[in-house]
Amino acid sequence: FVKTNRFQTKIFFNFETMTLADDKVVEAELEDEYYIDEEGADTNESQLEEGKEIAKGSHAVPKGVAVEELKNYGGKKKLRDECPEDVMELLVKKDLKPVYDKFVQAICDNSNVHGPLSGWKDTSFASVLDLFTNDFADKGVKVVLCKRKSGDGTRRWLEFIDVEAIGDNYVPQFDVTNWSGQVIKTCYTKLSFPNGVAVEELKQWGGRKKLKMKVPIYVEKLLEAHNLMEEYNQLVDHCIESGIGVIFKDWKIEKLKEIISVYKPMFHEKGVDIFVCHKQEWISHGQHGGHYEYFRWIEFVDRELQPNYYPQRDAETKDEKGCMVM
Repeated sequence: FVKTNRFQTKIFFNFETMTLADDKVVEAELEDEYYIDEEGADTNESQLEEGKEIAKGSHAVPKGVAVEELKNYGGKKKLRDECPEDVMELLVKKDLKPVYDKFVQAICDNSNVHGPLSGWKDTSFASVLDLFTNDFADKGVKVVLCKRKSGDGTRRWLEFIDVEAIGDNYVPQFDVTNWSGQVIKTCYTKLSFPNGVAVEELKQWGGRKKLKMKVPIYVEKLLEAHNLMEEYNQLVDHCIESGIGVIFKDWKIEKLKEIISVYKPMFHEKGVDIFVCHKQEWISHGQHGGHYEYFRWIEFVDRELQPNYYPQRDAETKDEKGCMVM
């Protein structure tokens, strides 16, 4: 065992190339665009079967949504010179090609929306898009800028939503204008969540006490709106009592999954779906190996606000890495 300043863990030796900094754990700064060692997020397989795949197959949109991916390099030129077939088909059908052309020209003329090194700038891009939102909406199309981060980089795309074809039962999961401000910070990454999803982090250190001590405001507001506070309190007590290991009293994802499965029907009946999620990150000790840091949380999804949302790191579809001695 190796004693760290947070908890006791087994050494896991990694024989791949590592960075050594005075025999200490190497820490990286949070990065907005690309996350070192971040694992690929999970994909909702049912979505991939039903809709068009984007972001290298890691996400899908349903029929009625046309997608134009925004390239990080040479992005303006490709946006100006190329238009996906399904997007063009929708634009022609809705007589929106002139509006689209003006929108693209406005993006290309604006020096603040894309930098040669920094790539697309979401706030500036969204501001330009907002100028044309009503023009698209007048003819039944909603246009949304989306961004998804994963281990192999950051991807952006535009979703052209045919409101008549898809109705009100679709909310873009990665809409950059719909982030709630809730964040989970890991060693290397920053995980963000949209409105309609409330998150409760299960801290590794002192987790049971912190879980019982205070209800996150987003969780409280969402559950109060659905009259679910009684069920929530029962869930918390159950997690504290039975979701931990025997010796170290740390969270055990398999036990948490079993507990969540018991409460899923209760929450679903009142319009909220719950998921237990997790993420692991390898912390290098240089030539002395390293260890995994574990991050776990519960997501409460308001199905009225997020009818098609699916967690990227659902524990039901992604197993935790175990620690081992070599």
